[in-house]
Amino acid sequence: MNHTTPDLPCACPGCTCQVSDAARHERDGKAYCSQACADLHPQGQACPSAECHCESNVRVQDRAVSDSQLDEAIEETFPASDPISP
Repeated sequence: MNHTTPDLPCACPGCTCQVSDAARHERDGKAYCSQACADLHPQGQACPSAECHCESNVRVQDRAVSDSQLDEAIEETFPASDPISP
């Protein structure tokens, strides 16, 4: 038995896209249509839909650093330069 959820509206402010099971990105318990929307369009990344321009609805101070960017930053700083304390 194949259970699919109905398409939901993207949680990105002003986004007109629908979130399907095939293209579902989750962040903080909300569903988004793309990684750009889930990260609130860092560096003004456009919505993948040509008809939607939700990136213009997100204020610069509301944009989040993506989890993948945080993971990359942590990996770049490991191992830390400080010696292990006894």
